[in-house]
Amino acid sequence: MQQRQTPPTDQPLSQIPDHGMDQASDQTVDQLTDQASDQAPGHPQAESAPEGQAQPSRISYLDGIRFRRVVRAAARRLIEKHGHLNAINVFPVPDGDTGSNMAGTMKSIVASTSATPESSIGRMSSIVAESALMGARGNSGVILAQFLAGFSEGVKDLSRVSPRDFAEAASLAARRAVEAIAHPKEGTILTVIRDWAEHLRENCHSYKDFHHLLHDSLDRARQSVQETREKLAALKAADVVDAGGLGFVYLLEGIAEFTERGTINRRDKTDGQSETAGTAGTPGGADNATLGEAQERVAVEELTYGYCTECLIRSGATSPVDREELRVRLEELGDSIVVAGAGAVTRVHVHTDTPDTVFAIAAEYGEVSHHKAEDMLRQHRDLLAAMAGGHPQAAPAPTGTAVVTDSTCDLPRELLDQYSIRTVPLRLFLDDEEFVDKVSISADEFNRRLPSSRSARTSQPAPADFRTVYEEVLATHAQVASLHVTAMYSGTHQSAATVARMVSPHIAAVDCRTLTVGLGLVVLEAARRAQTGMDAAEVARLAARDADNLHVYVSMETLDFAVRGGRMSRGTGMVAKLLHIKPVLCFDPRKGGKVDVAAKGIGPRRAGEKLFALLERAVANMDNPRFAVAHVGAPDTAARYAKELEARFGVAPLYVMPASPVLGCHSGPGACAVALLGDPKDG
Repeated sequence: MQQRQTPPTDQPLSQIPDHGMDQASDQTVDQLTDQASDQAPGHPQAESAPEGQAQPSRISYLDGIRFRRVVRAAARRLIEKHGHLNAINVFPVPDGDTGSNMAGTMKSIVASTSATPESSIGRMSSIVAESALMGARGNSGVILAQFLAGFSEGVKDLSRVSPRDFAEAASLAARRAVEAIAHPKEGTILTVIRDWAEHLRENCHSYKDFHHLLHDSLDRARQSVQETREKLAALKAADVVDAGGLGFVYLLEGIAEFTERGTINRRDKTDGQSETAGTAGTPGGADNATLGEAQERVAVEELTYGYCTECLIRSGATSPVDREELRVRLEELGDSIVVAGAGAVTRVHVHTDTPDTVFAIAAEYGEVSHHKAEDMLRQHRDLLAAMAGGHPQAAPAPTGTAVVTDSTCDLPRELLDQYSIRTVPLRLFLDDEEFVDKVSISADEFNRRLPSSRSARTSQPAPADFRTVYEEVLATHAQVASLHVTAMYSGTHQSAATVARMVSPHIAAVDCRTLTVGLGLVVLEAARRAQTGMDAAEVARLAARDADNLHVYVSMETLDFAVRGGRMSRGTGMVAKLLHIKPVLCFDPRKGGKVDVAAKGIGPRRAGEKLFALLERAVANMDNPRFAVAHVGAPDTAARYAKELEARFGVAPLYVMPASPVLGCHSGPGACAVALLGDPKDG
């Protein structure tokens, strides 16, 4: 390739301000100033061209300040186009979130570098890589994070890089991205990254100018992403290119435009959703109708595993994670495995049916955080509902009422799926170890570990967790009924209500004044009403009424946790233990969910008899009784209670299941809860 002729001036990108990314202007390079950068050592002023002669700026090196700006320009472009990427996302699963995941990863970088004037590209790339690993989301997001970590490795000892240095680091980054994947496939983002990096490596000696090198290599990346359609059957069937690969091209476009214009350009506000995949030089080859049908063409039954599972591992300086060993171990649990990392930070991504097992294995390698387990089947179904057979822009306005609850609600997975009930998880703490309820630890595992723990407690979800769920469900529903655990023992409802007010006036948050299977019965009734077309306000009103007609009784095997939690004095607990007294607790919604001792029995059998006597008294005043049973590591007791319910009342419980950890924290191992919901008798 013949070397381009360029003038000898070097317009430093360090002179170009970011305008905070969110206030980027469309000014030209000549109109922009950056006083802080102008004063920075090693950033020469641009030489002027002869009067009347226009010359393109030449960029002979990248340092930390320039690298930060091109990364942020790349982020802007990808974030603008994330909706288009979601629309064509069919591989590895058609869940329509590749754009959102890659955008989320880049937003993490933008947030972490917003006030970081680091002049060394080695140090700045390290900051970018770590923030990418911390915020990586989804398969493509984690691959992108590993690419950036590999690039950081390639420039770690450099203060600035030439085009040749850049090409060598990009080649290393491409290799590291492939190495992070258990079974890399042709036709994905990995292919596009590799082809782009190979072009850089083969041609970098012909360039002294980043501007021309990046523009020419962008053409190769565009060609590569077009070729992905022929390399994967799922892409060919849907007639689209790989969404992750196209996302990488969007990043390169943002950089190329920045080097051309010298500004972070704010484009239209449509998130790229009006753009077909064949425009702007990034051919996806599908028209609007095809885009809308892309995910629909991929049979949902082809999903081998149900949950997109991710976490972050921080290891000690003296005990780094053996990422290859971890990758091999995870192969037994799922597919789409990515184990990415740099230094002490490792990001794990896997599609699996057992998220809690993945998190348990990860915990063997260091401190685990940023747990995530998303139901891909539900995501795919929600996406198809929103698509309505066409491009997302053509989808009808969201309709109907969605029901959201928290993880203290005990409902079987099949009922949650049947009624599309979304759950926001609480945080759990066993001794000093933190878990995400029903995500990083199952109820069974929690109950197994509870007897040997020194302390067990719960913590309400973060406001950001509520915001995420609300925004997701409002994409497909017009309204939301958000039903939560009693405010007497948790700040969950208050957090939900606060976020609801910020997100939309169409969210009704309700303190249901109960928990575990009591909340489960209330939420189940609400979801059934929502499916009939009832609006959120009425669903919420009737849920509050149901709580008034709810009874929840809990038999206990041990009093230690009641004493530990302050619900029983130490002296009373000692006496009860000596006399083998087993109390029956009542979570009374009519008292705001307050826990009272409703009855006492000598030994477990007598306590069970007392519990059923309380149920008989309550059933006498209602019609259509519905029951549910939950237990804390006591399946035999739960089975006995279920059999007794049917014998006494002629009604089998709607379900029997392990209780949410919140019940175990209150009542300890061996506890068994029975919830009763009925309709008040007339008169």
